[in-house]
Amino acid sequence: MLLTSGITGFALFLCRESINNSDVAVVLAVVLAVVSTLPLSWFLVFVGLIAFALAPAKNNRVFITTTLILIAVSIRNLGWLSALIIPVSLVSYYRIFDYFFFASFSFFTSIINRLHPQPLQLLHSLPPYTSELVWLPLPNHEQLFISAFRSNPQEPLNVFRYTQTFSLPGFQITLQNALPQIVADQLKQIQSIPELIFTTNSDHRILPFLISPFYHLDSDSDTSTPEIPLPKVKPELSILLPRLQTIIQDIQSALENENIARRERGLEKINNKLVQLQSQLSSLGLKDEAIKRWTPVLEHWQRVIELEQNEQCKLSQGELINPFQYGNPVRLEQKNLFKGRQRFANEVVRRVLDRDRPTLVLHGPRRCGKTSFLYNFPRLLPSDIIPVFVDMQSSAITTSESDFCFGLVRAIHKDCKSQGVQLPNIPKRTDFQASPYTTLEDWLDEALAQIGERRILLNLDEFEKIGIAIQNGQITLRLFDELRHLIQHYEQLCFLFSGVQTLEELGTNWSSYFISVVPIEMLYLEPNEAEDLLLNPDPAFALRYAPDIVQEVLRLANCHPYCLQLLGASMVNQANFNHTDFITVELLQASINDAFISGQPYFTNIWTQFTGTTPEEMVIGQELLLQVAKKDILLPITTEIAEKVLTRLFRYHILHKINGGYDFEIPLLKQWVKERAVRS
Repeated sequence: MLLTSGITGFALFLCRESINNSDVAVVLAVVLAVVSTLPLSWFLVFVGLIAFALAPAKNNRVFITTTLILIAVSIRNLGWLSALIIPVSLVSYYRIFDYFFFASFSFFTSIINRLHPQPLQLLHSLPPYTSELVWLPLPNHEQLFISAFRSNPQEPLNVFRYTQTFSLPGFQITLQNALPQIVADQLKQIQSIPELIFTTNSDHRILPFLISPFYHLDSDSDTSTPEIPLPKVKPELSILLPRLQTIIQDIQSALENENIARRERGLEKINNKLVQLQSQLSSLGLKDEAIKRWTPVLEHWQRVIELEQNEQCKLSQGELINPFQYGNPVRLEQKNLFKGRQRFANEVVRRVLDRDRPTLVLHGPRRCGKTSFLYNFPRLLPSDIIPVFVDMQSSAITTSESDFCFGLVRAIHKDCKSQGVQLPNIPKRTDFQASPYTTLEDWLDEALAQIGERRILLNLDEFEKIGIAIQNGQITLRLFDELRHLIQHYEQLCFLFSGVQTLEELGTNWSSYFISVVPIEMLYLEPNEAEDLLLNPDPAFALRYAPDIVQEVLRLANCHPYCLQLLGASMVNQANFNHTDFITVELLQASINDAFISGQPYFTNIWTQFTGTTPEEMVIGQELLLQVAKKDILLPITTEIAEKVLTRLFRYHILHKINGGYDFEIPLLKQWVKERAVRS
């Protein structure tokens, strides 16, 4: 007896961190030693009481340890019958009899709710309000939640959040099963576009508390992220909610367009996306029950968007669609707005397939279409060359060398996937932090082995940002060593740097590290390409021009892509303002004035950034431009600094020599300088 007491007390003392009181452990040891001599029936009653008392702690470690101790102290007296302790303790600890009672009650409450709907009151009569120890989900419990949310979502939300605080599987599985239908019901109740857009707002009164992981709160929001952890969501929510949130963002973008006709078209495209999503539900992995749940939601959203389309149609009153885009690069899906450049694409292909694989440097003035050209590579290049776009303007990729390598791998993975090429999973960001270049090369070795004989063309747009990061100490010259290593030893990798400057202009670091370089200068569109842009920017484009208007626009813009888009957008705006589809000389002049206002950032950038690198050079450069713009002559250049500034103006295609004199390459810029430029 004393030996049994000693063993029991020592075992309980070892788990005192869970019991939190070693004195209690000693008392229990003495009690167990006494009750271990009881007959079987009384000892099993004692076991049941112990397990019943341990249940509220929900500490499985203590429960298992206690059960083993009870078996150990009783085996001498009861022999093999001590094995009965296991089922008795399990029934008591997990409250099996309680569960059968609540399960029966829950079943009858669902019947009561059908006869006399009062789901909220019935929820308060069930666990966790009547018992906090439900290890298994109760039948029809989730249906009461769904029914309660349908009647008045705010009050059952409090019940939902209170139930979330209980971690037992019975509660968590119930919430997990109820959540998809609750969210679907909320999204189906939407009656207007503003309500639809507000569902993605973190201030929404219901959804952020139900599906908080799908929300990114705004800094101005007063709604905090729920501290209570969300139950694990079903796959259907993880599949559909991000897609629906993207559709809502597309709706916002469409309605922000100043051109009503483009708003109407944008909504039409979004509705087509909803129809496509509805047809893809089964292929996305959704089960029949989920498809039946979400189909009405998608159909309802389509009707809401159609109503908004009709309202936009009434507002437009025949307004012309404005397809021109001068603020952002032309992306791959805007194929009607992207014209020409096939000659440059052919040059790139020839160089990429060259045995020497030279590094390409695509350079040219700002806004001449370099980034649009890179965006449209997948359509312009053959399938055996996989273009990858790397935006060096993103601070996330130039913060450190590990971030650069991670960003490079992520860009390759993303663009290859969009072109139907599946590559190995991206390593974790922490892997790059430990060893950026080793992790990069290990991944490339595995990835390039999967693309066969194809080649990857890495297009580093705004590549000058790398030099700035090196100057700021964010990146070291080791990055140049790594890039040179990749260029020389990875035959399936080709590099294209795109920017305003050439490598020679950026300094010795660039020109010495990258020796085999082929510069490609991109300037203006060909006249036929520019004319096609003005006449056919969109299949639904209906603007007409008076004789010689198109040729005058080509002359003003000198076929510069940005200036063509700017003037095109301004002409459509003028036509809509004057309720016409015909551009006259007078409307062209009004469009030029509008273009000077809309394109102010572009003109100002040339005026301040490309006239000189120092305040003194800028003053001289601006004076030279004013002379040419207002007097069509350029006074003799007598100083070395003035000669340097003039060379800069030639280099960036602001001025050029013509007929023994000097003039602006782009007449529209000349007119802006003459009429609106202000000296710095």
